[in-house]
Amino acid sequence: MISEREKQAVRNFAAGCNCAQSVLLTYADVLGLTQEQAAMVAVGFGGGMGRLRDNCGAFSAAVMLCGALEGADGAKKEHRPQTYARVQEMHRRFLERFGTINCAELLDRDPGPEAPTPEERTPAYYKSRPCGRIIRLTCQIIDEMLEEAKGDA
Repeated sequence: MISEREKQAVRNFAAGCNCAQSVLLTYADVLGLTQEQAAMVAVGFGGGMGRLRDNCGAFSAAVMLCGALEGADGAKKEHRPQTYARVQEMHRRFLERFGTINCAELLDRDPGPEAPTPEERTPAYYKSRPCGRIIRLTCQIIDEMLEEAKGDA
């Protein structure tokens, strides 16, 4: 069953947000951010980090959430090992589902930077991209890890 957060993240993407924004806006409450703050924080991570086609934006947003999984203390130096372990687990699960975190590979495109201006969001754009599915399944991973973090507390 598709969760409300998964649906919201896909709606964010359909409304014009980049992949990182689509995910981070969906979990802004977990981070204690407003929607506007989450959009600002995530904007540069779209297009595989500024359309460099490196790390997937949805994955990057999931990594940003890993500190929040540790709670308010997640940013403290002594919590870094737990946060880094969560990032590694996020990476493992993402690779398990998609085989790579590389945006160009996920899009089956040539690697490297693209023009900074994103393509127009048309029905053909959305049809040609796996991003909605990747965003949705990234939210599944985040939801799993949030649930597990509750059990660890």
